[in-house]
Amino acid sequence: MVMRSAAWHLVVTGALMSAWMPAVTTQQARSPGASTWRPARTSDGQPDIRGSWRGDPSVGSGAAYDIEDGAPPEEHVITGGAAQPLPHVVVDPPVPYRPWARAVRDENKKNAYAPTKLEHIDALSRCFEMGVPRQGFFGGFNVIQSPGLVVLVYANSGYFNTRTIALDGRPHIGQNIKLWMGDSVGRWEGNTLLVDVTNINEHAWYDVAGNFHSNELHLTERWTIVDADTIEYEVINDDPKVFTRPWTMKMTYLRDPAAEEQWEAGCYEGERDINIILKRNIIRAPQ
Repeated sequence: MVMRSAAWHLVVTGALMSAWMPAVTTQQARSPGASTWRPARTSDGQPDIRGSWRGDPSVGSGAAYDIEDGAPPEEHVITGGAAQPLPHVVVDPPVPYRPWARAVRDENKKNAYAPTKLEHIDALSRCFEMGVPRQGFFGGFNVIQSPGLVVLVYANSGYFNTRTIALDGRPHIGQNIKLWMGDSVGRWEGNTLLVDVTNINEHAWYDVAGNFHSNELHLTERWTIVDADTIEYEVINDDPKVFTRPWTMKMTYLRDPAAEEQWEAGCYEGERDINIILKRNIIRAPQ
């Protein structure tokens, strides 16, 4: 594995690693009385999770690069920090690809570090949305709650988008409509927000390395409030076209009391680094 050298990738990877550093430690965030903890409530009775959250780096660090193998070891040179540990987001690895899909993933991974075609470069590097569940493994987000809604606002490292989870019992949108963030319908069961996610398009990979899904992906999420500063996240990935069976990813989110104001950011307009990468082939292949 080697360090990416394109100017845009330097910015993206450096910002990504810094985004994983939470303002509170895992030990500080978790409470020994989590099983009996009673959260505050919003005006419509929802457990109150408003505020800023970031991923626990001991669980998911590097997952946005490769959900199984983590970030290339040399990436720490960009950020000036220590080499990142392997992610532990995939439960019971490896990802259960069908044989044809595993071959596609391997080809994606090889070309991700030596791209010669536009399709070799993932959506993140091309300034598109990262989709679900990948967006949640990239830095942090802010939660806004209103009657019948939970809204996740992602604004980190130059990317800004929102995800709305409807709690009013509405049906999913038409099956022929495919979106980057999909369509999320949820409900609260005690301290757990259960979310059913459909209508996801096939354009967003799980990571830079090319782990992918089709537009038949169906996600089942569980957001469980452990205590005032900790949310345990679990998502079951079901895509019979690509995977031999459903498989699970887990993540821990910690409250970030030091989060700064989120500003809308532009990335795609005027972006020229992709052409430079393809012309110069300046992302070297793994050794």
